[in-house]
Amino acid sequence: MKTRFYKHTTKNLSIVLIASLIFIPLNTLSARAEKLRCFVDICIDPSSVKLSKSNFPGAPSYSVRTVLGTQQFSNEKLLAQMEVNCKQREFRTVRVSEDGENWSNFDPRWTLVDRNSSLSRMVDYSCKLAIE
Repeated sequence: MKTRFYKHTTKNLSIVLIASLIFIPLNTLSARAEKLRCFVDICIDPSSVKLSKSNFPGAPSYSVRTVLGTQQFSNEKLLAQMEVNCKQREFRTVRVSEDGENWSNFDPRWTLVDRNSSLSRMVDYSCKLAIE
């Protein structure tokens, strides 16, 4: 009787352990995915969006929204600092890091993002995001 109970308990524990090993990584991936919002092929971390004064060439005289973003399918190896000018609906990437550490300056020109642009949803989201 004790042997049968032991085998049954061991089998149940094995199933629970296997289920836990499968569920925990999936749950972690899901939680990680919720931290990024993706638009077109650019994902941004909502917690990185802040109102700041640009210190890059061609900056507007008022504050812009600064965003840290990654390419959607790059496994977060390419990090870019972008600025959104909500007043004029303009967007630009100001610097890029391929390894997450060494930054290189990018083209300082602004791109007008109209309602039909593929970046329109990203600009709308960034501009409507509450900043602490």
